Amino acid sequence: MKKRVKPHAAPPIRVVPQSCPDCAGVLRLTEKGPRRFPLYCCQIGHRYSVSSLLNSKETQLERSLWSAAVLLKQMGDAYQQLLQDMPHRTAGRTAVQRRIKEVRKQSLAIREMIEATHVA
Repeated sequence: MKKRVKPHAAPPIRVVPQSCPDCAGVLRLTEKGPRRFPLYCCQIGHRYSVSSLLNSKETQLERSLWSAAVLLKQMGDAYQQLLQDMPHRTAGRTAVQRRIKEVRKQSLAIREMIEATHVA
């Protein structure tokens, strides 16, 4: 009687609540190699170790925060221009002035977040 050889069981693959930093695709987590290192792979083949995923996510976060900071700066400039072009006794001036203050505060808060971030 021949002895059956069991095929080597493939490591489990599971979808994780993370998106790929490069393409925003779904990431799945698997284990690779004899030491079964965690490896994150997306639908189109981007691959990350835990540390490279964290580095990519940190870069993605910083890019997003700077995008928000730039957008708020541009909005503040546009509102300031709107305010300059408005007649002084216009009913909406107060709302525009209030929004300018809000945008400045939000911009400062985001810049503080960027400056206070220290990657591990």
